[in-house]
Amino acid sequence: MRPKDDGTKGGGRRTGAGGRPRTAQPRRATIDIRALLADREFIKVTAYVLPRRTKIQVLEMMERLRRPRIHQASAPSPGGAGPLPEMTGGELVREINWRLGTLPPEDAEAVARYIRHLTRWRAARRKARAGPGGPG
Repeated sequence: MRPKDDGTKGGGRRTGAGGRPRTAQPRRATIDIRALLADREFIKVTAYVLPRRTKIQVLEMMERLRRPRIHQASAPSPGGAGPLPEMTGGELVREINWRLGTLPPEDAEAVARYIRHLTRWRAARRKARAGPGGPG
């Protein structure tokens, strides 16, 4: 009489690859919390000193990055994100800071990189406008 081959090795435990029991949860990539917090803090602090138009650009970028995550199951709206409502500079900063709390690491890194790009560009333009004998 042959034993029934049900994938167990006598102890009732199923064996997978390597003889270890399989887990239902997939492995997650590690998150660098320090970098995430540093990027969020940089965005938060820098948002106060950015010009109003740049604050709007940052907020629009945050919305573009957020929209695919929110609408993964449903089809995205054909027109994309609608225009932001008219806001003052303080309201823009509050909106940016409010969204920072839910910003995932890859989005925080992208937004921080975008702000660094914008601030470097503005600094270079300001320096060029001052001329060779100006400050800097």
